[in-house]
Amino acid sequence: MVSVFMAAASAAQQQEAPKKGSGTEYTITIIPYYSPDKLWARFMPLVEYLRKTTGKPWELKLYPNHDSTIEAICSGDVSIALLGPVPLARSIEKCGVETLVVAISEDGKLFYHSVIVTIDPSIQSVTRLRGKQIGLFKGSTAAHVLPVRMLRTSGIGKGDFEPVFFEGQDRIMNALLSGEVDAAGMKDVLYRKFSDSRLRVLKTSEPLPNFAFVATPGLNSRTRALFSKALLKLKPEKNMADRKLLHDWDDEIRNGFVSPSATYRASVMDLLSTYREVMSDH
Repeated sequence: MVSVFMAAASAAQQQEAPKKGSGTEYTITIIPYYSPDKLWARFMPLVEYLRKTTGKPWELKLYPNHDSTIEAICSGDVSIALLGPVPLARSIEKCGVETLVVAISEDGKLFYHSVIVTIDPSIQSVTRLRGKQIGLFKGSTAAHVLPVRMLRTSGIGKGDFEPVFFEGQDRIMNALLSGEVDAAGMKDVLYRKFSDSRLRVLKTSEPLPNFAFVATPGLNSRTRALFSKALLKLKPEKNMADRKLLHDWDDEIRNGFVSPSATYRASVMDLLSTYREVMSDH
């Protein structure tokens, strides 16, 4: 049975919070970069694949924010989590999670970018965002930490703009397109999914390490290997059956996986200082 845990969920989704360490060794969570209903729809195919491939009762739990997701993986409420680089760095620092597999991007690369975008034709550069409202997702690598750093390097610091926080990058995009905010920070893959001709990129970040699945420190080696093997054998760039299988998976994980390189952990941990600087102001 798949369960959803969200502190601020709708009445239909609310349930008693699980006790610490109550998750099974086959429980997965996803860092909440989209709204819960969207994450549910996009990651159930993964859960079903794991059940069929491994014969184990995998389930999905979702949490309302980054802090509760990190607490879940570190306390053992879940055994495996898909995390972006900043939440991953925080989890490594907090409890020493182990990276199992790293997601491959659509272009075959192992990195992505954060972008600051707008639909306002009067805003032609980042410097024109002074005094504007900017949509962000608190704690997110692509939708908070890097956008704020890009603003700072462009001379726009704390107090020079009004941050407006949303729970999920899809909600940020909706707010931007409806004119609720003047600009927004988000992952480049989300920007590229929208065909709205009004969208324009004002600034792009340096390459950021891709999302990865990590294991809670207490997870046994057998289950770690079982999970990793099930994902590493998928080769959608070469195998038509795998490509068809992954078609309905979330964009983050539909292009296959690789084992983490020797430098992956260091590239993730390098973002911690930027995270702390940004969060100290927000």
